[in-house]
Amino acid sequence: MANLSKAINKSFFDTVLPTYGNARQMPAPIWDEGQKMFLCDEYETAKGHRHYCGVRFCDRIAIVEKAALAYNWTYINSLELYAFDGNKMVLVQKKDYELSTYRNEELIRRDSEQMVRDVLKGIAKANGSHTSDEEIETFAKELVGRCYQSFLEEDYNLRLTQQILPAIEK
Repeated sequence: MANLSKAINKSFFDTVLPTYGNARQMPAPIWDEGQKMFLCDEYETAKGHRHYCGVRFCDRIAIVEKAALAYNWTYINSLELYAFDGNKMVLVQKKDYELSTYRNEELIRRDSEQMVRDVLKGIAKANGSHTSDEEIETFAKELVGRCYQSFLEEDYNLRLTQQILPAIEK
């Protein structure tokens, strides 16, 4: 993966934050403090339904949530779990929901933890490791919990420089 310091340059800032009077060349993700995720890829259908993609991440995983707002309700379409393999993020789990599944923060978190548990159990089994279910449960909750940390908290800059950027720059 490219070094982050090379990627963040004047051209990048001109693309994301253009000079007054010029249109932005790319959509910028928006931090939603209530949902603790970045909102991106938002669009509206011809029927007036809004769809968006939300991303939560930490130094090891990313959780992508696809949702739709229709008829004053928010529905969850799918959850995707990505893991960092040392070079790039790789899709390791995906869960699709029925069309009428209401978006519920507790459901999203519980299903995210279950997806992480399933991946960890699969890795442990493939490696012949004898890891207890309690250890896997604890690690899965901790990992998903780190994805829910606010980017507005005081320790964000410390986490960014010591945990997230080193993982991305490798």
